[in-house]
Amino acid sequence: MTQVVLAFLSVIGALTGVMMGSLLNARVQRASWAHQENTTSLRDRRATYAAFVAACREWRATVLGPDVQIIPASSVSRNAHADGGQPRVQVVRHRAEIGLIAHTTATVQAAAALMLAVGRLSEARAEHEAGQVPEPFIQACRDAEREFNRVARAELGNPEINLETPTGLPPSTLRRAQTEPEEPDMTPRRADTPST
Repeated sequence: MTQVVLAFLSVIGALTGVMMGSLLNARVQRASWAHQENTTSLRDRRATYAAFVAACREWRATVLGPDVQIIPASSVSRNAHADGGQPRVQVVRHRAEIGLIAHTTATVQAAAALMLAVGRLSEARAEHEAGQVPEPFIQACRDAEREFNRVARAELGNPEINLETPTGLPPSTLRRAQTEPEEPDMTPRRADTPST
């Protein structure tokens, strides 16, 4: 009888060990899968957000160009606007994708604000010659892009950094360049050195 009990206990012990091992293995696999999905999601969102910002910049450069076509009205805007062409199509595509993949409402709203700012710049360009668009429209695009980058970085879990970028020379450099005469470069060049 003792042998039967011992055999029964050894079988129960082995089955319990197998069951615990399979449960732990399943738990590890679930955690690994969740980590892989999270990593893939972060990578995909980062790529989409970067592509969106790049497309917005390209759209902005296109509408500010000298050869842009001015359209009286279209599905883009009821007002006259500069044709953004393919870059605008890319912005719309990436904006739609952001609406599907973003994890926060703030990211979706910041993307919409950036798209709207470039759209308003496009409308302003229709009323002004190349190089004559008022600075507030261009600055609104820069500000909206900076805000989108800030919100997207926060969503992706990146640390907050100063996203303010200089758009010109620092004032001290400008003052120095205006007051100091430029010295000629007297360094001999290869073509200037006499041949022997």
